[in-house]
Amino acid sequence: MNIAIFYFSATGITEIISNHIAKILEGEGNSVKQTNIIAPDSRPSHVDFLEFDASIFGFPVFEGRPPTVAEEWMITLNGRNQKCSMFFTYGARDLELAHQVTYYLLTQANFQVVLSAEFIGKHSFNVGEGFSLAEGRPNQLDFDIATDFALHSISRFQKEFEFNIDLSKFTYKPKRIRESRGVMAHLYPSRGKDDCSMCNLCEKECPVKAFDAILGETNRKICITCMHCVTICPDKVIHIGEISQIYKTFTDQLGLTEDVVEKKRSKIIF
Repeated sequence: MNIAIFYFSATGITEIISNHIAKILEGEGNSVKQTNIIAPDSRPSHVDFLEFDASIFGFPVFEGRPPTVAEEWMITLNGRNQKCSMFFTYGARDLELAHQVTYYLLTQANFQVVLSAEFIGKHSFNVGEGFSLAEGRPNQLDFDIATDFALHSISRFQKEFEFNIDLSKFTYKPKRIRESRGVMAHLYPSRGKDDCSMCNLCEKECPVKAFDAILGETNRKICITCMHCVTICPDKVIHIGEISQIYKTFTDQLGLTEDVVEKKRSKIIF
């Protein structure tokens, strides 16, 4: 089969899972084309899905749902009744409406969703000083689930299969970006006084065009704090503030002790 994988990966975790899935698919004799839709010019305004036999969509979970730009992009698609599966990566918090939102948008875009999965990966805020959640994930157990997900996807792509996510109590509402204030404002990336080679990669690849390479600041009204600019900066001069207090509040309110996080498991939604 000729399979497309479209994924959004800001800090590399979703890409790691996508690469593993692609490796398994190719090992089974399939042809795979991967596309990271993180940068604005990487999200094609038109995709001819007739070029593929099936597709897989992979997104990180930001505040309980896919990134806003990923949702906006899915709305533009026409799957032409093609089968697809979907997966999510998250930093041990919660997926909340991620499955429902994505299932709704893909089915509205004329896809037949046949499978879904969720994978634990280190939190994107781990790039900040004082924040360490699900560090070391995905681990081998997570990759084993990713292998099973790839194999089950192939199986369901090749035969008729009914898969449903209950949307009876779900109403889709586009998410609005709100500027964070107080201690949460420490999550906004900026460039320090360190030497910068001005490669402009931060500005070019910002998914919402929020980062200004000249100013070394992000537009807080549209920034989604995905931490892509922090992750990809070759000079390592883009940082976020000290966020140990955010980490303590985050983990205390959600009961995310080290033991709880360690016991969290990736899984397939059949």
